[in-house]
Amino acid sequence: MITRTSLTSVAVQGVTGVWGSNDSFTESLTLFSKVTKEAPDVSKVFQGPIARPKVFWHDESPDFENFEVLGEALAQSPDLFRQPGYDGGLFLVLPDGSSRSILKGRPLASVIADRIDLHRFHNGKPKSCSISNGMLEVMLHAEVFLSEFRLIDRVASQPEYLPGFILTNPGYNDGGDGHRCFFVGDSPESSDSMQRINTFLDVMDFQTHSDRANAVAGLLTVALRHHWPGGKPIILATASKSHSGKDTVLDFIAGQTPKTSVSWEPADWATQKAITIELNTDPSLGMIRLENARVSGSSKIASAFVERFVTNPAPSLYSPGCGAEPRRIRNDIVMAISTNFGVLSEDLLNRGLPIHLEPKGSITDRQSPIGSPQEEYLPRYREEIAAEVHGMIERWRVAGMPLDYSRKHSRRVWAHHIGGILMVNGVEGFLDNYGDRRVADDPIRSSIAVLGSHSLGKWLPISEIVVEVDRLGLMDPLVPKHERSRFEAQKRGLGKVLSVHANENFTVQSEDERVDFRLEKQRRRFEQGKPETRYGFVVANKAEPDEVDGPEDLTEHVIDREIPRIT
Repeated sequence: MITRTSLTSVAVQGVTGVWGSNDSFTESLTLFSKVTKEAPDVSKVFQGPIARPKVFWHDESPDFENFEVLGEALAQSPDLFRQPGYDGGLFLVLPDGSSRSILKGRPLASVIADRIDLHRFHNGKPKSCSISNGMLEVMLHAEVFLSEFRLIDRVASQPEYLPGFILTNPGYNDGGDGHRCFFVGDSPESSDSMQRINTFLDVMDFQTHSDRANAVAGLLTVALRHHWPGGKPIILATASKSHSGKDTVLDFIAGQTPKTSVSWEPADWATQKAITIELNTDPSLGMIRLENARVSGSSKIASAFVERFVTNPAPSLYSPGCGAEPRRIRNDIVMAISTNFGVLSEDLLNRGLPIHLEPKGSITDRQSPIGSPQEEYLPRYREEIAAEVHGMIERWRVAGMPLDYSRKHSRRVWAHHIGGILMVNGVEGFLDNYGDRRVADDPIRSSIAVLGSHSLGKWLPISEIVVEVDRLGLMDPLVPKHERSRFEAQKRGLGKVLSVHANENFTVQSEDERVDFRLEKQRRRFEQGKPETRYGFVVANKAEPDEVDGPEDLTEHVIDREIPRIT
């Protein structure tokens, strides 16, 4: 009597078949072969996962029959999964927890050799057991073969958040499209404290409370990077001098997520090629850091590729010379840029999460109470910081996952969610510096801020503003080069620039006060005379400058409140 099992495949005509096991790996196995058309010796019992299923491949059989049987046999291996989309390919989970993409015939041949006892026949006669690479690559794109495997979007070495902001469990997790993953780690832990996070933040020289809060926002963004594809910001880490701790803050933000660093290249194609190579080499990357961005002369730091990449939910990975076919990926990547020198483009600033460091005094003479933050503290407490992040998100879930609609950013959905998490955990100042940094890092906006600081409360015609601009030495950023030759040309050029920025808010900060004003443009009667166009610098708010002070004794900095607050 022939015993059918879950792995046994028998064609109607007995054309092809496979040795295999059932779910308990204990029942007898069967096979129908085109050669014998009868069951083989059933004394050969598959005793465990070490034994290899026997598959008969017949060259004269339709491809779909051979593909289906071989796929069914391979799918019993717990380390093989189907890649998402219709581009074909499999994921192989390696013993160390990493993954390898199988997109070509040669790697698939090695997988088959390790897992299948393959017998190939041609016109009923045994042939070489190897299948041509061309046929294997066809099979890697055939739905009848791929449909035998469980679909995953990625293999994860670190816990992820599924829809509903629920943490993954070890093993296979099906959270729907974009959230199917095989997690090879242990069950994650969460913490009720924020002590390790706060201790690190206290030793970093953030310019304002908002920069400090934005660092925590970046940490949460990386942890939740599989949400909001194409809707996450670029993390912009800037500093007033070298060795201020930009890379240390970015290491803190990356956490345990796989990351890589790419040197900034002024040529956009070179940046695109470098990022494409990194993502093709390691598909598990969650954060890419463009280091030490700078340009020569007065040009701005800009990249059309980076701007396009961060806003595309499914960017295409391709660059000439990379040796790989174009492919699309789900945009689960967090991009970061660090710079001391140069001016960021307006597009990058609009899409950015600004974090600015401004250390005082000599950096080389300073002694950190926690040792080296980057080389000692973060490696030592990486797991505890991750547990504190999980705790922050869990407290937000328990509170009903409220959103903070008061946070303003071009990445609105992201800002509302991250703002809600920070609000529940008592972190204040998130994105409060969003407009400030756009002013400080944009030469035109910063020049308008300087101009406004000398004209607060005034409504001036363009002729008087040109004189003031010249007096303050702001002609270069505010008046286009081709319109500086004559006074009338200067009026026309400056008018165009101010009109573009009309109704925008600006901030100027001195040691004594911080002033927020709005640039307005109106055409009406001023005082006496005919109607004319004037520009006004209308004061909106005055306040004392913001400062960030850490605790005097970091060794005693312990948080024991029910909902920790960063103060």
